[in-house]
Amino acid sequence: MYFAGEDQLAVHTVASAAYRLLADLKAERGMDEAASVYLASIFYVIRDYRRGNLPNDTTSDAEFMKWVQEIAEQLPIRANSKFEDVSVTLPRELVGQFWNQRNKIANFLKHADHDSRSSISLDEVDNLPLLMQCYCAYVDITREDLGNEGFVFQLFVGANRFERSNSPQEDGLEKEIAAIPEADRLRFCAACISNLNKM
Repeated sequence: MYFAGEDQLAVHTVASAAYRLLADLKAERGMDEAASVYLASIFYVIRDYRRGNLPNDTTSDAEFMKWVQEIAEQLPIRANSKFEDVSVTLPRELVGQFWNQRNKIANFLKHADHDSRSSISLDEVDNLPLLMQCYCAYVDITREDLGNEGFVFQLFVGANRFERSNSPQEDGLEKEIAAIPEADRLRFCAACISNLNKM
């Protein structure tokens, strides 16, 4: 739906429902999705800082780098740390804040009858971060089968990252997808999924 350019509110509704299901499945396996997201938001920054390979646009921000250094001194994240080796526990109120923020638009769409005069701006609907959280939660549950959609989504995210970093060492499909004009990239990925599903 996302790659085919379908209605953004429909994409958000379906993705939000899938994300909640994945979070519930993770909880059944003893994993806290809110804690995973908070940890992921800092883990890779701190680890890359320890490795000395943060992107230039990050290291040039003195205020942000000061924050990174302060956090790095407090956390047991090293250059060789693995995400699964670090855990975090969040207070209930922070978990509640996470889900309130994550579900804000989905709840508005689901309960529009509660206040028919309220509105949201379409600018508030950004499905890519939601889909990335769904993807990560899915990988936490099952790493074996991403399906064609998951495979292409992984390449799409990698291409966007490649475009931002423009690292000459990276090569492969992500580089090829990054070379496609941004306006055409979604359609290209939709066609890839369609072709892979026909095979």
